[in-house]
Amino acid sequence: MSNRVMRNLPPIYHELIEAKALTESVSNELEMIEVAKKRVENEQFIETSSERFIRIREQGYDIRADPSTETLDFRRRRLIARQSSRMPITQRRVHEILRTLVSGGFEEHLDVEKCETLFVFDATEQSISREIDYTLERLIPLNMKLSIARRVKTKVYVPAYMNVGTEITIHPMQIGDIRDQVNLNVAAYAQITREVTINPI
Repeated sequence: MSNRVMRNLPPIYHELIEAKALTESVSNELEMIEVAKKRVENEQFIETSSERFIRIREQGYDIRADPSTETLDFRRRRLIARQSSRMPITQRRVHEILRTLVSGGFEEHLDVEKCETLFVFDATEQSISREIDYTLERLIPLNMKLSIARRVKTKVYVPAYMNVGTEITIHPMQIGDIRDQVNLNVAAYAQITREVTINPI
């Protein structure tokens, strides 16, 4: 049998040309209805919505997306974060919302006595960094001091003075001397340390 409608009919109809043509037409229409139904179901959820419906949802949150720099996946995650930021907000809830935006993880340093919190993120695209700042500024209470830091994972080559010990302070001659490299090399001496402080002049 070539179509599912014919399979449900008695065998007497299987050899009729009119019945074959009619059931094939009905079968095609049923398949089109199922495809449309599946599309409607997908558009109900942010994670499966098409770009057209993502754009409609963004308009509801006054989000001006830039498709040339922002991926559709990030735009979906941003919408989920916006919808998730509803009261009441707990520390665990803040972490859950941030995990929808940040794939590389983050650190939070909370000082309850001083009412201060510091979030440290790996440096990433500007659009993601902007959304992280916007989300935290909306979620963190006004009575808490919020600090946000970006962590840059890199090693440097610099022509500068080095104070050898458990802490190394590097003073580059100018900011252009800082270059992305694989290792920290010194002409005659190398020391593995726990902390490196870079102070551009």
